[in-house]
Amino acid sequence: MPDSVYQKLEEGDIILRKGAGPLSFQIMNATKEEYSHCGIIVKEKETWRVIHSMGGSVSNNHDDGMQIMDLEDFVLNAADSMLFICRATFQDSLGRRIKEGAYKFLNEDAPFDHSFSLFTRDKIYCSELLFYVLRDATGENQMKIRKQHRSYILLFETFFDESKYKPIFHLKDLNRKVQSFSD
Repeated sequence: MPDSVYQKLEEGDIILRKGAGPLSFQIMNATKEEYSHCGIIVKEKETWRVIHSMGGSVSNNHDDGMQIMDLEDFVLNAADSMLFICRATFQDSLGRRIKEGAYKFLNEDAPFDHSFSLFTRDKIYCSELLFYVLRDATGENQMKIRKQHRSYILLFETFFDESKYKPIFHLKDLNRKVQSFSD
């Protein structure tokens, strides 16, 4: 990620990435989207970090559930140059409230929701973290949801609605620009 992006970041920004593992493939297959993992960007001292939820079987440190890691490490785990950062812009002071909500779940140390159930807050998967943090911050659901069979799927397409979310960085677009310059 270019250094110039770090200067544009704000706490509460949302980050999406494509993972390289089998769970990422399963998630993308179910959602029909290009991304499989997400988190919330925060700053601790002078270091940008990401609060997210991850299953222990795919976590580098084998922790299960809520965790925080350096943004650089989160970015290194993006597959196929699929990385997107955006900022919620549809309400004032939303970034601060998103950050506070992320820390609340991190401090509760919620385990990973292996059943991917949207109906409980005691276990959290990555997009469910965003669902609850945004809902708590605004008082209403902000994510697009698709019912599929007996499940509800939270859609990353939510964050590409430029009337609500300002794109900060899209690695896929950067790679297209670099490719067109080299042609």
